[in-house]
Amino acid sequence: MRIAMRRITRRGLVAAGCLWGLAVAAQTYPTRPVTLIVPFPPGGGTDVAARLFAKELGDRLGQSVVVDNRAGAAGNLGTGVFVRAAADGYTLLFTAQSPVTIADSISPKLPYSPTRDLVPIALTQLTPVLVVVPANLPVKSLAELAKVSRANPSSLFFGSPGTGNELHLAGEWLKREARMDITHVPYKGSGPALQDLLAGRIQMLVASPASVSQHIADGRLRAIATLSTQRLAGFPDVPTAAESGYPQLVYDAWFGLFAPKNTPAPVVKRLEQEAAAIASVPGYRRQLSDLGVLASGDGAQAFAGTIGKNRAVWSDLVKSLHLTEDIYK
Repeated sequence: MRIAMRRITRRGLVAAGCLWGLAVAAQTYPTRPVTLIVPFPPGGGTDVAARLFAKELGDRLGQSVVVDNRAGAAGNLGTGVFVRAAADGYTLLFTAQSPVTIADSISPKLPYSPTRDLVPIALTQLTPVLVVVPANLPVKSLAELAKVSRANPSSLFFGSPGTGNELHLAGEWLKREARMDITHVPYKGSGPALQDLLAGRIQMLVASPASVSQHIADGRLRAIATLSTQRLAGFPDVPTAAESGYPQLVYDAWFGLFAPKNTPAPVVKRLEQEAAAIASVPGYRRQLSDLGVLASGDGAQAFAGTIGKNRAVWSDLVKSLHLTEDIYK
């Protein structure tokens, strides 16, 4: 009995020591620079958002936060690199949602599991989207666009930055819910799609306000809806999809922070708290606002809920569209 009690006591001491060690590690973390893997190219929207966040995070942690761009395969390549990193809080992932909410529905050979290998820390930024059409297209609402599309079968087109991209799926979602007869045209990036919209070669685009606001102001494009939960401050006259009769159509693009699985909980909690504090920094919020992006302080639990909702919608769309991993080649 004494031997058994000694073993139990020893195990308890070891467990207590481990917990104490984790607590100390969280208090002293970080003691060296932190790497922030961004699985998209330099200069893009995700990269710009990541660098703004990295600057603020570094200031709060007292260590450099170094952005490491690992682009390829729509974000899947860099995310695959990230999941092999040590689970110590010194390698984090900053990404848009495609590698987290879409990729595994398309590719069964993904080198990681979004649900098992990624630990959500915080939803750091939101990018509302607008549904825009050429100004010379005689429609001023989603209902009118749907009506025109059905009256002219196979004559209208919508563009996206590429097949399987979240903006493509948002367009497909809108097409399904509004019963539009409109055909998808994939492009290699948002720029070419926007140019064809301006030229009238396509008739609809789901896009960020920053990318289309000047063209709306110039009278070349018209915003007919936002998919956000509320009207946008910069476009107060543009109704939400819900106000337009499609209450289920709610979508904002987002950027988020992740840790590898098995990262100590105190370290994840510390990062979650810092991300929440960063969301309230006035200068940071202004910088994001200039880009048409909103700061978010949603923590791990709320972020996980958002991811789950997104995954359910995108997975259903991917199946209905019969998308395969060939789109990543």
